[in-house]
Amino acid sequence: MFGISVLLATSIGLQAQTELPLLLTGSLVSEYRQNIVAPISDTWRIQVQWLKPEAEKVQAGDLVAVFDAGSIQTNIERLKNQLVSAEEQFKQLESSHAQSVMEADYELARRKLLLEKADIDAAIPKDNLSLYDYENNQLQQQRAQTELKKAVETLATTKIEQQTALQKQQLVISKSQLELAEAEKTLTTMSVYAERDGAISYGLHPWYRTKLFAGVTAQPGWQIAEVTEQQGLYVEAWVHEVDVPRLQQATRIQARFDIAPEQPFNVTLAQLAGQGEKRQAWGNALYYKAKFTADTLPIRQPLLGMGLLIEARHAE
Repeated sequence: MFGISVLLATSIGLQAQTELPLLLTGSLVSEYRQNIVAPISDTWRIQVQWLKPEAEKVQAGDLVAVFDAGSIQTNIERLKNQLVSAEEQFKQLESSHAQSVMEADYELARRKLLLEKADIDAAIPKDNLSLYDYENNQLQQQRAQTELKKAVETLATTKIEQQTALQKQQLVISKSQLELAEAEKTLTTMSVYAERDGAISYGLHPWYRTKLFAGVTAQPGWQIAEVTEQQGLYVEAWVHEVDVPRLQQATRIQARFDIAPEQPFNVTLAQLAGQGEKRQAWGNALYYKAKFTADTLPIRQPLLGMGLLIEARHAE
């Protein structure tokens, strides 16, 4: 009799254990959302200067977030001055090298005229001149020919130097223009505008899981907030890798809002991520993102981000 009682009690205990529901925490989100992420800047830290209050409605085109752009603006001013200086130097080089080319061209023309004169003098017959004058004319002709060759080479070298110097300076200008354009493009990411109508909800600190706020110092890539529409609502939850089979085998899933625990409603597992992710400050285990949908919600005007408790049961 005692053994039967023990077996019965053990059976009841095992049955009660198997009937314990899988409990998950979730939040209400929307399929139609715009993530506001801390932009990449020239430093590894960036301050959130301003955020649109969560209580206010958001319309497409509204300014919703502003990040600190002080260092970027300073860099833009520096690059603008650098570009102006490079362009002024280009003009100076252009003027000075144009002068050098003009002088070399003038010298070539002069040497041509001198050679023409020397050719005329050298063409005078030897019988009409003294030996000294005749040989001097021949020598002057050779010198004029040599000087002309030098003038031709000088003009060619001067033009090459002009082209090289201007090309190098143009590369300096192009580099400054690209850097300025990149800095100005980065500056535009410091102000974020809504892409849709809806509501804004602030994100959580990736380490401390506390709500972010205007004035916080973040790192590039952190999700600061999101703008979501009041449609396409569903419940999002993260499932520990150990609990995935229990959720997949569940035959009945209910959820209840934290603000209305007395109003449970049925939900359906609509999607379960095929690959787990590690969540900061949650340990080394993998977590799988799950999406639950419901035909109706018990709250008339639910707010995005509301917390829920999800119960998944497996009925024998």
